[in-house]
Amino acid sequence: MPTLQPIQWESLQPEEVERLPERLTSRIGTINAGDDLVLVHTPGSAAGIFKPLNRLYRLLEEASPAPKHEDWNRWLETALPLLRGFTPDVERELAIDNLELRRTYVAETPMLTAAEIHRSSGLHSRNTSEPASRWKAEGKAFALRMDGRNYYPAFQFVDGSPRPAVKAVLAELPATMTPWQTALWFASANGWLDADRPQDRLDDDALVVQAARRLAEPAYG
Repeated sequence: MPTLQPIQWESLQPEEVERLPERLTSRIGTINAGDDLVLVHTPGSAAGIFKPLNRLYRLLEEASPAPKHEDWNRWLETALPLLRGFTPDVERELAIDNLELRRTYVAETPMLTAAEIHRSSGLHSRNTSEPASRWKAEGKAFALRMDGRNYYPAFQFVDGSPRPAVKAVLAELPATMTPWQTALWFASANGWLDADRPQDRLDDDALVVQAARRLAEPAYG
């Protein structure tokens, strides 16, 4: 197996940009204040690298309209291993598709912090992580970890308490599922529920639990 070579890149200084040949500047187009021009050297062919990079940058813009430099570097550190020349295109595209699914989910799904759950629960203790952290540990709810904080999809709660069906469903889903996989399962059309989303059918406890159980059953054929 060939040794993977890192992608080499370096930001160009304004005076270096000014010295670029006209044939390059005409293709680059208008350069605005704050734009960063980067010289990139890739191992082998660069084909297929910049399209997924553009997709990742659009995701970053959607997440933060004015990304900080350190945020961009953090995203690059995640993205670059996927964009090396020996990484299969399908693997690279699947990784980016997964990021897009997560961004769409966060944009469309109401979320609650532990402090918000604390207020709606009626507790008056100073520990605002309760009761959310306890309910999570007891398997009554699940959380998504983002930006160093837990966020709880709001559909899991009614009148300040977890829906009983959520604990039953979480107990039936495969233990190997990540919180993100769990969230996307709840939010996806399900054939066992007449194409409804499980999170919309939590009043039908038995049916939703059965749909979760089906996911754990081995497939034949």
